[in-house]
Formats: sequence, structure tokens, C-alpha cells
Amino acid sequence: MKKNDRILALRAAAEAMARGEPASNIPTGADEIGQLGKSLKKLSTYLKKQSERSQSLYRIMVECNLNLRLIDVLNHIYESFKDHLPYDRISLALIENGGNKLKLRWTRASYDELTLNTGASITMSDSSLQAMTDTNNLLIINELRTHLEKYSESGLTQAIFKEGIRSCLVCPLIATGKPIGFIIFSCRKKNTYKNSHKDLFLQIASQLAIIIEKTELYKGIKLNKQLMEQKRSLEQRVIHDALTGLFNRPAIFDILHKQILRARRGGFEIAVIMIDIDHFKTINDTCGHLTGDAVLCEIADRLTQSARSHEYIGRYGGEEFLAIVSPYDQEGALKAAERFRHAIACKEINANQTLIPVTISLGVAIGTDQETLDEHLLLQRADEALYLAKHNGRNRVEVSS
Repeated sequence: MKKNDRILALRAAAEAMARGEPASNIPTGADEIGQLGKSLKKLSTYLKKQSERSQSLYRIMVECNLNLRLIDVLNHIYESFKDHLPYDRISLALIENGGNKLKLRWTRASYDELTLNTGASITMSDSSLQAMTDTNNLLIINELRTHLEKYSESGLTQAIFKEGIRSCLVCPLIATGKPIGFIIFSCRKKNTYKNSHKDLFLQIASQLAIIIEKTELYKGIKLNKQLMEQKRSLEQRVIHDALTGLFNRPAIFDILHKQILRARRGGFEIAVIMIDIDHFKTINDTCGHLTGDAVLCEIADRLTQSARSHEYIGRYGGEEFLAIVSPYDQEGALKAAERFRHAIACKEINANQTLIPVTISLGVAIGTDQETLDEHLLLQRADEALYLAKHNGRNRVEVSS
């Protein structure tokens, strides 16, 4: 390319970046013009990342304003910020019990060996936690081993250190001028977090504080115990299956519909997994319907315990269950299905003092684009894959072609 042509190309690239558009065909080389091209290319990459970061933050605000569930916003954060913030785990913990306890309300990690799971409680007297609360500011811990030496009696620090976490970015969530909890980004490498991460982290935390203040999760903590029990009882009757406690058919269909809309907006894939108990009629005929009901309940419990926070399990009908896994590609969906299958097949079910070996068959369907992100099509394909799993010998996973 001639010198004048290269200069014109660099000028066009600079003007495109000034308009907020991606710059392409930036000439580079060893001479001064080429070096300028390399600098412009770096600038283009940086501006592109800044734009993606702003779009991700904007989506959080949109989801907050749409009054979507807090878990959907948290999952969006986990899925959208990997290119902007380093993390292996994100956790949300809220202050409860009149400020005496911190409860882990949500967590999601890139690994399975979790020491601190959702529902875990830490007393506010924990030395490390007390130090974070007293500062009321964003806290960077880049060498957890040193932090543990300082707060050696801290159960919280011991637990996350045991998981292999070595760096943490901790920010208090402030609502109406008071701390209501913490959002914690964690990484298994030490010296991970820098001051350059603070601005983005504070923006995420401020949006989370807003939605928590608006949702029933935080409001429910402030309600008296009687109202909480009434709310849970009503919810149980309306959206949960009376026998197994899983989402009932209308509720799991509603979740599927909402997750498909969310996948279309976010441009990611979801999986539908149809699950059927192998030879369930034989169990009913041989052991009786009461034992059959006990088997159904135990399978529901095992599926629930093995599910991740972004996986939804419902009773489809009879001995069939439906799992909505969002977001997931085919590889992740197959891993989830195998996890469900193993949870049932790993040991016999003790139903009314009778040990019964039980297995399940699973059919997986993936929605990848606007055409296949259709609830009727996904259910049909998952059902076809389930039929194939039955035909090929049961106690297996098949994926729709």
C-alpha cells in the first residue's frame, strides 16, 4: 500500500473511532506510519472493550427497570463481565437478623468444589467480616494467605481459602444510606485485582443495591415471621407441585418462556432437558403407589440438590421432569444432564424401608438462535431425544440432532 493510501486508511480509522464505530483495515508496519497504525489498533481494541463494558452495564439497568428477578440480574453479571473483570466466583451475601448475621443468598463459580454454598450463614462478629463492615468501602484482598494470618479465627476467610481463592474484590451494598450486604468477586490467582477494576465494580454494586432494595428478597427480610410464612405457603400452593415440591407444570413452562425471551435478548443459548424415570410403572406395580410416590420425592430432592443456581427443575407430569438450563451450550448441557443422571443412579433409593435401584433417561435440546429458541420446538426435540435414550438402553443421555 502506498504512503498516501496508508495515511488515508489511518485517517478513516481515526474518524470511525471518533464516531464510536469499529475501525477495520488499519495498516501497520515497522516504519513511523506503521507504528502509528499499531497504536491506533490498540486504541480501537480498548474502545471496543469500553463499549462492550458500557453495554453490559446498560443491560443491568434495563433488567433492573424491567423488575426482573434478582437471580436473572446476577446471572447476567456473571455471564457478561468475564472480559472486563477477572473472577472464578461471584457471591451475594445479605445482612439479616437485625444486623447480626450475613447470609449467602446467591453464588456461582467456574468450579464445583464449593465450601461456602448458598444458604450459608456467618455471624457479623466474624473478625474478617467485622473489618469489612467497619470500613464500609470497597476492599481489595490480593493475598488471602496474608489476610488469613491477620484474621486467623475468621471462619469466612478460612472457608474461601480452602476453596483455593487467593484474591477478592469486596464491596458493601448500600441502600437508604445503610449497608444491606456485600457483592464479592473472587479469583484463585493472587494479586488479581487492581485499582483500575474499582470503577466498574462500584457501578455494578450500585445497580445491585437498587434492585435488591426493589425486590421482595430484601423487603421480605424485613417482614415479620408470620407474613413470611403466609407468603411461602401461598407460593408453594400456586407454583409448586404438591407431591415433590418442584415447580409445577405451569410454573416451569412460565420459566421456560421467560428464559427464552432472555436468551433472545442476550444472544446466548439455553438447554431443555426432558427427564423420565426408567421402569417406573414396574416400581408402582411391584411395590405400590405409596412407595412410587416416595421414589418420586427422593428423585426430586436429588435433582434439586445437584442443580446449580441457574438451573430450574419442574415436574412435567407423572414420572417425567423438565430442567431448564440457561445459559448453556451443548457441552455444558450434557455435563448438567450427566450430573442429574449420576445423582439418581449413584445409589439405591430407600423408599418405605425398601432399597430400590432407580435410573433415569434424559433427552437434551439446545436453543441456539432465533429460529430454535422456540419453546414448542425445544420441548419436541427434547422429547425425541428422550425417546432415543429409552430406545438405546435407558440410564443414559441423548442430545437432539
